[in-house]
Amino acid sequence: MVGGWRRWWWGLAAIAWMAAGCGLAGSSRHGQVKAAPAGRLKVLAFYATGDHEDLSSVYKYPQAVGTFVPFWYSVQADGTLKSHLDPTVLDRIRASGIPITPLINDGTGRQTFLESATTRIEAARNIADVVGSEHFQGVNIDFEPPVAHLSRQLVSFMTDLRDMLPRQDIITLSIVPTTGGEYNFPKLRPEVNQFVLMSYDLHDDGSLPGPVAPVPWVQNILQRLLRAVPASQVYLGIPLYGYIWPQGSTHATTLPYSALTPLLNARAEWNGRYDETYAKFTQGGQSYIAWWESLQGVNEKIQLAKRYHLAGVALWRLGYQTDAVMQLLLHQIGSQR
Repeated sequence: MVGGWRRWWWGLAAIAWMAAGCGLAGSSRHGQVKAAPAGRLKVLAFYATGDHEDLSSVYKYPQAVGTFVPFWYSVQADGTLKSHLDPTVLDRIRASGIPITPLINDGTGRQTFLESATTRIEAARNIADVVGSEHFQGVNIDFEPPVAHLSRQLVSFMTDLRDMLPRQDIITLSIVPTTGGEYNFPKLRPEVNQFVLMSYDLHDDGSLPGPVAPVPWVQNILQRLLRAVPASQVYLGIPLYGYIWPQGSTHATTLPYSALTPLLNARAEWNGRYDETYAKFTQGGQSYIAWWESLQGVNEKIQLAKRYHLAGVALWRLGYQTDAVMQLLLHQIGSQR
């Protein structure tokens, strides 16, 4: 994958997008769950409220998104759910014909509800009730970071959740890259339809500057996961963002792809070792370095997912995308419906 910029197999369409300044410059609920056909990836797209919430390009290109995964619920310590659901977005996404599997995270940050069978079952029941009452196509479980001593309880929770949902409802589990043995994949696999590998943030706020999702690192953690999980169950995470660090600092600010500035576009360079875009610049007398996933980097990850015959890719997150990102998905992956 190194030196991918010399292999412009994107075609003329991608070149046109870049020339326009958008590239390097800068299932039905009642159907059966099936693995993606060989060579045909599916697209999961996460969404969270906050800064950069623009979904206009999603409404413009709804066929580029296979499943909309909004961060709308959090599990509390007593197993209840706190809702962040946005009814306006819900209605617009449904009108666009995009299936929805909401993301549910651990609102405590410590996964304490997993420790008790009572609260664990309460959480599973409440999630199943929400999926049923809102007619969602399934659910995405995102409990991170994984707590090693709760590995058995996580399996119990996923088993309870699977038992409370109809088989056609899709259960997705987001996986943090780890070698610590926090995931019991042999026991999780029968309960989970698909796994999202969160293959980003090798460098982020709190680390020294560096690539966010360098291809060699992504390939290594992907190969490690594929020893435990079939490729047909794996979605490769792709960041639609990067970070900007003051030179010599470990404090970084998030750089959405949609927020690239003319200065960053002008200074952008492709790093062939890591297959990621970076820029060095000075502003107000302060030197900075930025690393981000450009269109070229997104395409590299799509090609990697194809090469390993994965189920699909998972974008973090909508709101950071541009029309060019949606066009790239359609060009490289095709319509999701």
